[in-house]
Amino acid sequence: MIKPNINILVADDEDKLREMCNEALQNFGYNVFEASDGKEALNILHEQDIDLVLSDIYMPSMDGIQLLEQIVNEKMDVDFIIISSFGSIETAVEIMKKGAVDYLPKPFNISHLTMKVEKALTQRREREEKNNLNNIVNVLKLSQDLNKHLELPTLLNEFIFHLERNFSPSSAGIFLKEEKSSQLQMVRVRGKMLRSDPTILKMVRRLCKEITEKKFYKLIDPYTIQNDNYLYSLLGKKDFNFSILLSPILKQDVCLGVVVLIRDKARDFYTNDDLQLLNVFTSQTASAIDNARLYGQLQEMNQEIIRSLAQAVEAKDIYTRGHSDQVAYYATKLGKKLELTSEELNQLYFAGLVHDIGKIGIPDHILNKPDKLTQDEYSIMKEHPEMGKNILHQVGSLQNILPIIYHHHENMDGNGYPAKLKDSEIPLLARIVSVVDAFDAMTSDRAYRKALSLTEVLDIMQEKAGYQWDKELVEHWVEIVNNENVQEVHW
Repeated sequence: MIKPNINILVADDEDKLREMCNEALQNFGYNVFEASDGKEALNILHEQDIDLVLSDIYMPSMDGIQLLEQIVNEKMDVDFIIISSFGSIETAVEIMKKGAVDYLPKPFNISHLTMKVEKALTQRREREEKNNLNNIVNVLKLSQDLNKHLELPTLLNEFIFHLERNFSPSSAGIFLKEEKSSQLQMVRVRGKMLRSDPTILKMVRRLCKEITEKKFYKLIDPYTIQNDNYLYSLLGKKDFNFSILLSPILKQDVCLGVVVLIRDKARDFYTNDDLQLLNVFTSQTASAIDNARLYGQLQEMNQEIIRSLAQAVEAKDIYTRGHSDQVAYYATKLGKKLELTSEELNQLYFAGLVHDIGKIGIPDHILNKPDKLTQDEYSIMKEHPEMGKNILHQVGSLQNILPIIYHHHENMDGNGYPAKLKDSEIPLLARIVSVVDAFDAMTSDRAYRKALSLTEVLDIMQEKAGYQWDKELVEHWVEIVNNENVQEVHW
């Protein structure tokens, strides 16, 4: 049996035929609407959610073929069976090419009628189930991909990619409220219509403001706009030959922004099903956007904490002022050369800022000694990587940089400290910090010596590449130094 609450519209200028169909279909549990001509049928289609139309070909005012063409033009989600006592098989085929799902010749009996109806509705149900399954898969894929991103810019790039793949817009825009001013800003845009048509952009901005305030989603096309004076006034005299989907991004009844999708006349106009799916997409994305903003705030707090820690170290050693910033800058520079991920670059930057945090625990007379350290003093100095790891171990958000802090003084030949790791045992990011840390230290003044020349430093690094430092990383760093002015001050 077909599921209940199915709405069927019977359009025919013969009163007795409509009554017969009405009675028979109601006996099967369907809700039946009647129309005596095509215009009346079209009005009912605009007002009611109809699943299936049974329509005669020849009717006054608007015939069945014209009604079918209008349904197709307006992209209505309704199936259509044509009824007629005239015409040939060729006529029926032509009508079905226009969009009808079946043909019911007159005269027909009740069993013939119900068989055609059940067949059409079964196909409709199977099509809907398939679409629903595809939509579920697409929504799950969206959710999985969004969960991979913590930073808002990459999250928005992922979101608009899914919007383009699932909704095929001619133009798309994501508008978000600024956290401080609550003003809507277009943070992502695709396609020419929103980029270059000021009339459309002005209209969309006003619609987004309304949707943000009222928190509803909306489908606009040439047919809905005819009965909407507000939209018509927004457009002025401009021809409206496209469709728009607008959906608020809601998080616990708070509107974070609006998604806008536009299709021009070269593509099928959007439907209510598209609008419903977009609403699901924006609901899934709202939490991810909120989390990304919270993550961004946390990152800002972490940066402030990290900078305070770095400044605490440099306050103990006047000769290393700016060293942490330089190492952070150099490390990300080398990381970009190696095409590391944004997450790895962030780790390098933060690790560079606090790689020497353990020196807080080193006595001042050792840290600022103007002469060469004794063996005992050097043994104490070598404790700073472990001290740094122990200090930062208490900060949960910095756990991923602890290996960099702990191992940035290891040597490739295993003669470094504190764990005497060698070669690939040393984490890559720690090897990167090791190279740039040594470079900045040698090119800067220290309590026990003046800065070495750039030529001297590069000679030393190339000589000890493969023993103290990673040979490949040294080669990349030398190339960067020779091609760019990396010794700008960055603190």
